[in-house]
Amino acid sequence: MARSAPALVAVFLLVLALLTLDAAQGQQPFPPTDPSDAEALHAVFRQWRLEGEAAAENPCMKRVWSGSFETNASIDCNCPSWCRITGLNVTGYRNITEIPLALFNLTELISLDLSNNNLNGSIPPEVGNLSKLETWHFNNNNLSGSFPHESSLLRNLKSLWIFDNNVEGLIPEFIQNLTSLTDLRIYGTKLQGPIPKKISNLTNLEVLMLGDLGGNHSYFDVIGEWANLSTLSLRKCGLTGQLPNTPPNLPKLKYLDLTSNNLSGSLRLLLPYKDSSFIYIGENSFSERLPPEIVQQNVSLDVSYNRFVNGSLPTALTGQKWPINYIGTSVDASGTVNSDILTILNCLRMKGCNRSSVTTGADHTIFAINCGGKQIDYSDQMPTVFSEDLTDLGGAGFYVNTTSHWVTSHVGSDPFNKSAGIVNIDNILDSDMPELYKTARTSTSSLRYYVVGLANGKYTVKLFFAEIVITDGPGRRLFDIDIQNQNIRKDFDITKEAGGSRKGTNITQEVSVNNSILEIHLYWSGRGTCCIPYKGAYGPLVSAIKVTRSQDPTISPPRAPSSDSARQDEKRRGVVAGIAALCIAAAVISSSVVYLWWKWVSLVKRPMA
Repeated sequence: MARSAPALVAVFLLVLALLTLDAAQGQQPFPPTDPSDAEALHAVFRQWRLEGEAAAENPCMKRVWSGSFETNASIDCNCPSWCRITGLNVTGYRNITEIPLALFNLTELISLDLSNNNLNGSIPPEVGNLSKLETWHFNNNNLSGSFPHESSLLRNLKSLWIFDNNVEGLIPEFIQNLTSLTDLRIYGTKLQGPIPKKISNLTNLEVLMLGDLGGNHSYFDVIGEWANLSTLSLRKCGLTGQLPNTPPNLPKLKYLDLTSNNLSGSLRLLLPYKDSSFIYIGENSFSERLPPEIVQQNVSLDVSYNRFVNGSLPTALTGQKWPINYIGTSVDASGTVNSDILTILNCLRMKGCNRSSVTTGADHTIFAINCGGKQIDYSDQMPTVFSEDLTDLGGAGFYVNTTSHWVTSHVGSDPFNKSAGIVNIDNILDSDMPELYKTARTSTSSLRYYVVGLANGKYTVKLFFAEIVITDGPGRRLFDIDIQNQNIRKDFDITKEAGGSRKGTNITQEVSVNNSILEIHLYWSGRGTCCIPYKGAYGPLVSAIKVTRSQDPTISPPRAPSSDSARQDEKRRGVVAGIAALCIAAAVISSSVVYLWWKWVSLVKRPMA
């Protein structure tokens, strides 16, 4: 024991020395921020009125000024000796409207996120100074003008998000030269096609989302052999022509969206992608038989509005709910649904039907539905019962209500998060019918409601809305509304219309029905935030629908006169009678004068004769 004492003392002294060293190191000053970076950041924050505590001499020591859900203002730094600012995140400030030129003096930036602000004007050409950028997100702003050519200098870009802006002109050719890109998202802008053909050279792509392009057509050969691509969305891109006989090899593809193009040919050419989780090819010109191999219970499949697609559904679908939407095609569903459902589906397919065959002679002139909720009886306020609408339609599907003769059709799912479909909230503000606004049906793409078997004539459509998902923060939901194929609202914003979230608002529209079918279409056109408060919180949302027959003035019963109007009518009748009597009296007097004159002339002439 005696011999071990010196060893214990030595160990104790060593530990004490290490602790002292750590303490000494902890007292050393934090490495300073590069003066040029600090000056540039202060200038940017002053212009954005975010300076406040950012006036500290060493910004990299602070790093975060606001990290809440509503807003974010923070930086990243690399501090081997001097600190260089490598990341800038300023999002969710709707009062930020300009891009300060001092921003482009932060030449060591690797990540720049300016999304969800209100930036106006064009993109400054000085962006070319940020040659080390790997992430550039400026989505959900109000930027306009065209891309500066200097953007082509950003050869290290891996993630480029442009969506929901007013940027215009052609899609820049230089994008096809940014070969490091793994994530490219351009939609909800004013950019024009065609898609640069050599975009197929971007072999590192994992996510490609292009959409809402005007201008010239593009062809399927823009798609390359992308070994790592998991998400491919080319919605409304002007794609035309037939699919190639040998489609591109996309071994990791899980999400395919080719909706709203003009693609044609056989669906068998899509079989290489049958193991994807989502296949959306609606609103095209595909034809021939629906391959049974592509219809699977674990694949959300949309082939709707390809009128020449035919064939039969697999018999395995009988009595089960499968994630497939085939409304607007020539697919034979007689072996999978009952006769009542088939009758209504045939009416939609033929875009009109014999009303009596659907309604069995009933005068079907009213329709109401509580979207995403249970049946509600409002007979005491507006004699109306709102039907239940709680069916989970998954990533693609439809539901037919054979009792009230309505159909709801849904297509869409966010590529990165399971979409809700049906949403609800506990409390609603400022509404005399709160239960109606507490639930809603939503979609990340397209939501349609049809009423089948209506008597032809004029109808009043009333749509009920309340924003019950994006209730805080800088998020905004924008979508379009068509009724009877006529657009009635573009970029409709529920919160703006209602004066806040969790508040009800309505739209009323007069329409005509001339083929017994009424169609209401709510759809996403690439605008609005994508991920607030969670991924997939975008696209159309509707709380309720009510349709009533407008009164025809030609067959309206006469209105019972009031006592005042009766007295006025009596006076009018008296005046008319008096005038008539005077006219008759005048006629009698005139006749008498003429007769007397004639007699006098006769008497005068007789003596002369």
